[in-house]
Amino acid sequence: MQIPYIKDINLQHKRVFLRADLNVPLENGKILQDFKLQKTLPTIKYIQKNGGKVILATHLGRPKAQSQTNFYDEKFSTKNLISWFESREYQIKLERDLEHAKILSHENFSEILLLENLRFFNGEKGSFSEKERFADILSKLADIYVNDAFGLIHRDDCSVDLLAQKFNPGKKSFGLLVEQEIKNLNKLKQNVDQPFILIVGGDKIKDKTKLLENFLTIDEKNRPKKILIGGAIAHTFLKAQGFQMGKSLINDDFLDFTKDFLQKAKLQKIDILLPKDFLVVKQMDQQTTEHREKDSIQKDDICVDIGKSTIKEFEEEIAKAKTIFTNGSMGIYTKPEFATGSKKILISIANSNLYSVAGGGDCVGAIYLFGLQDKFQFLSTGGGATLTFLSIQNPFEKLATFQAMIH
Repeated sequence: MQIPYIKDINLQHKRVFLRADLNVPLENGKILQDFKLQKTLPTIKYIQKNGGKVILATHLGRPKAQSQTNFYDEKFSTKNLISWFESREYQIKLERDLEHAKILSHENFSEILLLENLRFFNGEKGSFSEKERFADILSKLADIYVNDAFGLIHRDDCSVDLLAQKFNPGKKSFGLLVEQEIKNLNKLKQNVDQPFILIVGGDKIKDKTKLLENFLTIDEKNRPKKILIGGAIAHTFLKAQGFQMGKSLINDDFLDFTKDFLQKAKLQKIDILLPKDFLVVKQMDQQTTEHREKDSIQKDDICVDIGKSTIKEFEEEIAKAKTIFTNGSMGIYTKPEFATGSKKILISIANSNLYSVAGGGDCVGAIYLFGLQDKFQFLSTGGGATLTFLSIQNPFEKLATFQAMIH
């Protein structure tokens, strides 16, 4: 299957609709983390260097525009991105009127034409007929369509699915960011350098079930030898084994899943390592933690981080690995008093001589918080998209976004 990449397309004198994922965290109009912006720059530079006009489109946040024709919310406006580009000496102009944008798309190829938040318009979300009309409008803005929004490959937003279908093969491609995502994530599914360890944390086990199941079923040579589980996900696994977890966050709907998963992992000879100990508090606003072994947790305890014994065991396993994929955190990393486990595990990965990939908003957020972003081989921009890609045996055949781009 031939995957269309931007390097295969002639961009000279072409208007290029670049669907990016610039959904960055904002506070009072200020960008808190520019990871996704930085990752999109190579594609923007490539388009401009090769004579194309960048029509830049993204969403920000989750504004509810489906029932309104002229929706606007300043805190979600793409105008919040302009100063970031201008500080890097990019010419950029925001246009909210799509009819006027059609005129501007033919002008000043050295200037980025930035569209307003796509989710302000009826049709980015909503019914099929609304999406179809919106796709027709957007398609008239460009000659070439480029999808560089890896974080949305598992979504059915108009601009990543129906819009792509409006462009013929040879007139649409993936950008440099998506190309790097596919290349690096495929390394975790094909010809993996063993020992391979999967590290999973966070608080929503429902988001990880397909990932965990998929890595049990892939061929043995690429299968993880061990899976290290922390965060609130570990609480659910331990409760399923009969341990008292106090008032800790538990996903009770997945207790049966955890039991079944542990049995399947044992049959596949994959070792599952769960925490031996935890740091606990009685109230979430409490700053002083107490240490508990996993069989000594009290009814009013709340587990907020893994303990010293678990950290040591996980560090020892990381030191033996040659490939690691990590997703989620070991505790509440945004609070310094609850962040030790997450920080030490990430530092251990960063300082090891191995191929390391991290994915997911919380995991990448923690890596940036601890200043480790330059010490991982690859940081994926996708959260759910990364997990979805790794959870499907043949994503190019099963994800609508890939189908829209290939056909």
